[in-house]
Amino acid sequence: MTGIEQAVAVAGSQRNLAEMLGVTQQLVSYWIKQKCVPQRRIVEVEQMTGISRDLLIDPRLAELLSKEV
Repeated sequence: MTGIEQAVAVAGSQRNLAEMLGVTQQLVSYWIKQKCVPQRRIVEVEQMTGISRDLLIDPRLAELLSKEV
């Protein structure tokens, strides 16, 4: 389960999470399809749901950040 899917589960539904964030349910659905939350919303989702930002970040970005230089 992705971080955004976990956040939806904590909120109870896509609609509930959307209302908490002041966005549309369709936007939350889009995030689920993308498997991440936009960077500008990560901290907000983390604070509202308790889901770690490490799980909400774009997996491609997380992979780049985890590689040693």
